[in-house]
Amino acid sequence: MRKKASVILILILIVPLLLIACAQEGLPSATDAEGKQVKGTVAGGDASLGDAVNLKDINVEQQGENTVITMYFLNGSRVAGVDESKISAVPEYSIQMLSAPYRMQVDISVNYWDYAGNNETYNNSVLYGVFSTIHSDSQGKISVFFQLNEDVEATVKEDGDKLVLNLTPQPQAGREAYFVGLNAYEAYEQNLIPEDTGLTPTMCDGLSDIMLISAPLKDEASAKKLAEEIDLKIANTVPAKKAYSFTMNTDALPPYNKDADTESVKEEPVVLKDGTPTALPVLVENGRYLCTTSQGNIIYARSYVPNSGEDMEQVLKEKLWVIETNGKKTQLELPDFYSVEKAAVSADGRYIGILDSGIENKVLYVYDMQENILHNLGEEGLGTITTSFAWDAERPVVYAMSGLGTAQGANALQLVKYDFSKEAGSRVDAIGGDTPGADSKITLVGGKIYFVDKEAQEIYSVDTATEEREVVAQGIDFAVSPDGNNIAAVVPVVEAGEDSESVTFNIVMTNLSTREQTEVIQGIGEGESPSLGFDAGSDILYFTTYSYEGVTPEYQVAILKYTISAAELSVLEYSKTERIMPGLNAGEIYIINYYSQNEDSFYVTYVQTEK
Repeated sequence: MRKKASVILILILIVPLLLIACAQEGLPSATDAEGKQVKGTVAGGDASLGDAVNLKDINVEQQGENTVITMYFLNGSRVAGVDESKISAVPEYSIQMLSAPYRMQVDISVNYWDYAGNNETYNNSVLYGVFSTIHSDSQGKISVFFQLNEDVEATVKEDGDKLVLNLTPQPQAGREAYFVGLNAYEAYEQNLIPEDTGLTPTMCDGLSDIMLISAPLKDEASAKKLAEEIDLKIANTVPAKKAYSFTMNTDALPPYNKDADTESVKEEPVVLKDGTPTALPVLVENGRYLCTTSQGNIIYARSYVPNSGEDMEQVLKEKLWVIETNGKKTQLELPDFYSVEKAAVSADGRYIGILDSGIENKVLYVYDMQENILHNLGEEGLGTITTSFAWDAERPVVYAMSGLGTAQGANALQLVKYDFSKEAGSRVDAIGGDTPGADSKITLVGGKIYFVDKEAQEIYSVDTATEEREVVAQGIDFAVSPDGNNIAAVVPVVEAGEDSESVTFNIVMTNLSTREQTEVIQGIGEGESPSLGFDAGSDILYFTTYSYEGVTPEYQVAILKYTISAAELSVLEYSKTERIMPGLNAGEIYIINYYSQNEDSFYVTYVQTEK
């Protein structure tokens, strides 16, 4: 898995963890005035400092040709609400130098991490950057990796509450060597990569990704053999990841191999097309597609279970990531979310709306990318429940179906708008006065908001300019074509039996200008909830059903397409999943599949393009 890194420190605030001992037996915890040379593993520090040690600061400065790193420690953390006090020693630590790519690994026993980095810290030094690793069961041991741009001789000295590292360049010519790589840094943090693989983390060229790498190997045969051995060792824990061999100079940083990162999921035949199991191109590996920005960057959600040091709830959470048009992946610096139901970007590209479905409520957040501020609109007048939202096509205005929650009934929900162009405190206005809304998704097309009252089985449109409301179709779910000409509705059909009732569904198309209706399909199976959406070109409606001729135990979902201009219904293909959504371009749909293999569970988003 890929993880964000940069020339600045990747910072993680550590909540209290248990202190462990990591001093190497027989080595003293104090060094002489000149410092102890780091050969092999050097350990030291004081194991009796208690359970509230904090790495408060790291300073890097250039002294002649030497780079001096000073790590400052104290007790407590104001950031975490714990009183701070001085200490007279440094916590337990161990230090080792790693072979090409050149790195220095410092393992320290701390309970808090308050350090904030400075982007100019590493100018004119032997450092590319720094990143940290917190293993899920490390009991307080944090590994700090200093990525070096050349080989160095290192010494370490304890100076009261400071650990001082002195790095002296030892220039040597690089040579070409073989290596084994694995794109599984997050799995490494979760202790899913055995130590005996010999893999350690390193920054990649560009300093934006972290991968795992072996020590230099003598020849291609050795590299391929090691890759095969690693694959066997990780087969049960991270089966989606595959080791690979490559060559590079020992004084370089490795490239990030994007192809290897998606190798296994590329081979997955996720659809059955014309009777043949077929693999599809991967749009997002290890992620669930959410939306695309006006710049073409993809925003997606990646699931993970926080370790006990991060989150006491220990429930599945999601982080938001961005894939830029050049393929670079970056994690957004936002809090974790429970389950992101929807994300969308404002017309000006400045704001990202994020609808998070939590344990007790649904909250609409808006992230201001320009000011780096996350707004909780539930705390700014929208209420504790937001069922859906949509952005205005031109202005920084978000429309939402929001209120106090559905426990008080549908009257507690109403259409509102939040206008970022207004002063804070006066940004929220109701649409249509006190007219009640419904527990529904909303869609904004052509200046009209569409939503459904499922109890009344009525689909409404609301004009954003006049706030006039009218019933436009019957049903319990809907999709509106991007050009605003047609609406497709899911209409329940109840059939009474001797002892019970059965419910099937029809899909009915309504022309919003003429109100002419066309029955697309009848009798979608009882209990189904079809996914449906219009193609970006507005002429094709895609939808799913389990109850269609040709489905198989492996490919249980039929993806159907209805072409409006030809009034023609046909099978596109059969799928392993019902999670589909229209793509950004005409002729595209995104298919989202969920994989669960042993302890490795993740989403993959595929793209299907019609030719």
